[in-house]
Amino acid sequence: MKYLRQTLTFAACIALTPFVAGAEEVTISSNDNAVSISGELLSFDDDTYVLDTDIGQLRLSRSATKCTGAACPQTTTNLEMSVAVTEPKTASLLQTMVNGFASSRDLMGLSVPDQRGVVARIDIQNLNTNTQAGTVTVSVQDADDTFGALLNRQADLAITSTAVPASVAERAVAQGGTDLRDVSRERIIALDALVPIVHPNNPVRAISLEELALIASGRISNWSDLGGDNLPIRMLLPIEGSSTDTVFNELVLEPNRVRLRRSAERAESTSQAVSVVSQDQTAITITNLSETGSADVLPIRQSCGPLAYATDFAIKAEEYPLSKRIFAYLDDGSQSASKRQFIDYISSPAAQALISNAGFIDQSIESQPISLQGTRMTSAILSASNNGTLGLVQNFSRDLATAERLSTTFRFTSGSAQLDNKSLEDVQRMVSFLNSPAARNRDILVIGFTDDVGRFDLNERLALLRATGVRDALVSAVGGDALAGRMAVSSYGPLAPVGCNETADGRESNRRVEIWLR
Repeated sequence: MKYLRQTLTFAACIALTPFVAGAEEVTISSNDNAVSISGELLSFDDDTYVLDTDIGQLRLSRSATKCTGAACPQTTTNLEMSVAVTEPKTASLLQTMVNGFASSRDLMGLSVPDQRGVVARIDIQNLNTNTQAGTVTVSVQDADDTFGALLNRQADLAITSTAVPASVAERAVAQGGTDLRDVSRERIIALDALVPIVHPNNPVRAISLEELALIASGRISNWSDLGGDNLPIRMLLPIEGSSTDTVFNELVLEPNRVRLRRSAERAESTSQAVSVVSQDQTAITITNLSETGSADVLPIRQSCGPLAYATDFAIKAEEYPLSKRIFAYLDDGSQSASKRQFIDYISSPAAQALISNAGFIDQSIESQPISLQGTRMTSAILSASNNGTLGLVQNFSRDLATAERLSTTFRFTSGSAQLDNKSLEDVQRMVSFLNSPAARNRDILVIGFTDDVGRFDLNERLALLRATGVRDALVSAVGGDALAGRMAVSSYGPLAPVGCNETADGRESNRRVEIWLR
């Protein structure tokens, strides 16, 4: 019954007056038909079925449900929404999500492009009645205007690859609204990554974030300075003001305290930059992982030595240095049922394959054996400073010798043991996976880690506190009580870092809780 209540969480907007049933029997099922229950339908008020069953009276949300039986209310679905996005790629993601949402409800989305070929409007059609069932309008603008549209109630939803700036979030509070960073307004719906790309014939096979910054500033101008041929470097920077430009500034330029050279060349578009790099052996650019064309992706050489590759697993674990989140920010006003259900849909399990098909990294959970994590094992050995910590590395290797790590990694708000918004959403996703056939009969290891700032014993204690908090969150979630007997909590403090403790971003990556199966 808990599972039934959990899964019946998505609904369409019901265009009808409150319905009072004549106490006839109906069957309410989840959309995947995994769970169903029958009883007399007593009433329906736009969102909730009240059902009299053999186990008592139940109130069931219409979310992700189907009602079968003569007494089921006749309903129509409507989705009216205005969405602001920060780039054409996220507009395509929105288009994919709207089409998936619509098709799950016997609807169809018809996209209308603007003059640039970017979707500007999606008309929703009811396939059963061949009538209009709503419109989703789409506007592509820079991040400032996107957040401005949301705060000014000109958009119901904003989708962006940059987190809301603190100043904008504080402005929302000053206007009497809820902080945009609150979990009620911020969702992480997908993941992505920036990658440096070069011509396939370029002999340089890796690059550091510092070197990227120095190239952008003009202080490195020849490939021979990076071990390549004696050729000038032509760097095409992202379109000024684009989300890619913003993330590049935040993750590369600002941490290395460099300014762009005045003569810096800007790309006309992502496709133009990729085309230039594919043809010009001297060129380099920064682009999204899904938009690399025939160019070669360079791994990132971290300051402490290891190479970081932009694999799906590393991006899902948020351990690739140029990983980025795709955010959805909600309007602070009251949402219609259809808008609420669409917002829930875009982070649901049903949407994950669509996210992947749209060129982003979804949040489905992958596993990886320790044999594929040689880099971190090397880091564990190098981070051991004495015989005592070397013994802990041996324990770490022994404990995980036959284990597999899961890609979802729990992280925290800065300077606290409070899970961040993504991790709060990941709790239920993880519980569902751990209860699935792929993991059902395996032991669950909840392991805490920290950076290397401070005393080892205090870090070990902090990591254990955070791991215990994650364990408690998992057990408290719907379906989590079944996991308690399979869980073991442990801590390795600063051992086995996944980032370089010499940098602020690396230390942040190292403050985490991992889930392993054995």
